[in-house]
Parts: sequence; C-alpha cells; structure tokens
Amino acid sequence: MKNFDIQLNEEYAQKLAYIQQEADQDTVEAIKSSIELRYQQLQQQKTDPLAKLKQSKFIGCFKGETDLAANSEAIVRSLMQEKYDHR
Repeated sequence: MKNFDIQLNEEYAQKLAYIQQEADQDTVEAIKSSIELRYQQLQQQKTDPLAKLKQSKFIGCFKGETDLAANSEAIVRSLMQEKYDHR
C-alpha cells in the first residue's frame, strides 16, 4: 500500500472533519469512502449516457420556432390569449 502525505486548506479540513463526525469514520476510512463514491460515479458515467449528460454543463434543448427569442413577448401573449380568452 502506498502512503500519501497531504495537506488540506482550512475549508477542506473542516469538510473532512464534518464527514468523519457524521459518518463516524477515522480519516483514512473517510478518504477511502469518498474515493470509492467518486470511483463509482465515474464508472457509472461510462455505462450510462444519461448520467454523463447530467454531470455535464449542458442546460437543455427543445424544438421551437427559430424566431423564439426575437418574438418571445408576442408568442407568450398569443399563448395566454388562447388559454384565457374564452369569448
């Protein structure tokens, strides 16, 4: 087994202490469980395209009118009239 000497800044030291307290683990076990969790996430991404997409910065897409941004106010008004104008 390899030994590692790491130094954490105050923020990560506090986060590690919190994990240790909440999970009732010593430092080594807390680090091992964190590594295992991240490893499983990465493995799942390889086999699950949806998981990979959810981890990306992609926001979304949809089909719509090509002038949606330019005519958004008129489109919303039209939709509201269709929905609420029951004359």
